Amino acid sequence: MIKEKTRNEIEEKYKWDLSFLYKNDDEYNGDVNKLQELINKLPDFEGKLTNSSDNLYNYLKLDEEISIIFGNLFVFASCKYNEDVSISINQQRQNQLFNLESIYNEKSNFVMPELMKTDYKIIQKYIEENDKLKEFKFDLEVLYRYQKYTLSDREELLLNKISEQDYKYENNYELITNSLIDFGTIKDEEGNEVELTISNYSKYIKSKDRRVRKDAFNARYSALEKYTNILGVNFEGHLKADSIVAKTKGFNSTLEMYLYDDGITEKVYNNLLDIADKNISVLYKYQNLIKKISKINDLQIYDLSIPLTEKSDKKYTPEDAEKIICNALAIYGEEYGNILKNAFKERWIDFYTNKGKRAGYYENMGYGGHSVVFGNFTDDFMSVSAICHELGHAMNSYFSDKTQPAHLAHYRIIVAEVASLTNEMILSNYIVKNSKDKNEKLVAIENILDVFSNNFFGTLSEGSIFEKIAHAKSDNNEALSDIDFNQIFDDITKKFYGPNVNRDERIKYNWCRVPHFYSSFYYYKYSIGVSCACYCANKIINGDNEFLNKYLEFLKLGGSMMPLDELKTIEIDLEKPEVIEEAIKYFDNLVDEFETIYNS
Repeated sequence: MIKEKTRNEIEEKYKWDLSFLYKNDDEYNGDVNKLQELINKLPDFEGKLTNSSDNLYNYLKLDEEISIIFGNLFVFASCKYNEDVSISINQQRQNQLFNLESIYNEKSNFVMPELMKTDYKIIQKYIEENDKLKEFKFDLEVLYRYQKYTLSDREELLLNKISEQDYKYENNYELITNSLIDFGTIKDEEGNEVELTISNYSKYIKSKDRRVRKDAFNARYSALEKYTNILGVNFEGHLKADSIVAKTKGFNSTLEMYLYDDGITEKVYNNLLDIADKNISVLYKYQNLIKKISKINDLQIYDLSIPLTEKSDKKYTPEDAEKIICNALAIYGEEYGNILKNAFKERWIDFYTNKGKRAGYYENMGYGGHSVVFGNFTDDFMSVSAICHELGHAMNSYFSDKTQPAHLAHYRIIVAEVASLTNEMILSNYIVKNSKDKNEKLVAIENILDVFSNNFFGTLSEGSIFEKIAHAKSDNNEALSDIDFNQIFDDITKKFYGPNVNRDERIKYNWCRVPHFYSSFYYYKYSIGVSCACYCANKIINGDNEFLNKYLEFLKLGGSMMPLDELKTIEIDLEKPEVIEEAIKYFDNLVDEFETIYNS
């Protein structure tokens, strides 16, 4: 029996080096003490925050300094915790920071009320007369967009209480789906009885054994069916809380309220839905490809996740990943390439799993150093692609950090996936053009096909339509239950699953298992990321140097502009259909390319 390695058994060269953040406990604790001191200075500004331009500037610089230290401490603490969640001191560090965050929130709770009670014309006057304050002009512009939606202190307090209650609906959902629902057991490929859970479902629904896939599907949806009533009550509570807040603040709809933060218009949202709907035949084409290659005449929903190719026998070491990724991304030029090499040389990446290490991949960054990449490398191509993906985030963060001040360095979620997914698509293209291993080529393309179909058609043609309809009904004061949610989702799936798929009516319960629905109108952002990435990758792969230069500058923008304005710097206007249609065409061509290579 092969035992999982402990952290100490992993070679040092495959573990990240966090010393650039803190070399020892004394340095770490020194920043904790400094943070406490800075937080205690916040009340000095209470009642006089906007009395002068100097007061406002001094507060903003203090808050920025707090944010930098907080960020570095959180990155270090979370990295140490995720290395091995069983070590108590790692949990203690995080709890200490959560406590400091609560103190910070308490000591700074006067800030927003004082700012929102101050006429923006006064703030503009301060910016004009105080050159130092010009550094925060964009931050203040973004902040004051909310002034027209800010109510009295008493009303804001009441709405905050409603929002706090709304979090409980998300917590209820997590409790129900992770603890209460019993998904039962199934037999795996070897006939062993295994417990089915939310986390391992993806493993069994992708099994080469059709019986295993079917059993996993049946077990999941039979279990969800038993809980649709309670989940329906919970979800309606979330919808109503959203509606109350949106209406009270003066938004025309819940959708408008949630889009407002990123400066996204309903035209953009509806444009995405309309284009996905008009091009649904491309998704049907992909579903037909699955049917042809799997040779399953009666294709069921549970067959759609089947791997289209056998995994390549090729195994990859971290050194192999470094070579492939650096070669593939050399297309970006010398500056990008040199920093990328440093990411490997300076050990930004934590590669292998160990006992107590959490699952998954992610990138994180404080300010003034470089990113770190967390991984669980398993020697296959998907691991190489995952590292390449996270390095896309890392490079985006690195360039933003070096170009922007701390308060403008962090980019928004809506543009975050552009850099990472563009990297994966360039990697896939590199493998297809350079590999002599047919299966390796197919796996590389299949990875992108899966990413696009799920993150574009999946989020838009299923999830985002469901959210839009459900929230609109709630805003219209309609009483809703699981029966209504089932019907809404059932109607959507009748179109989503095309003529090549036999639709199981239990798929109408799928809304029950989507956690994103409790982060209202977040789901659609994935479609923007994957669409823009397709567009960018295609331009770069085809040698458009003018576009490449714009793209590299885009990576330096951080949060210095609103997302739609940032995307316009790389020729992407989401109010128009062209870029989204180009992305779908790219996906369509990949379906053809996969089939051609498969049949070669």
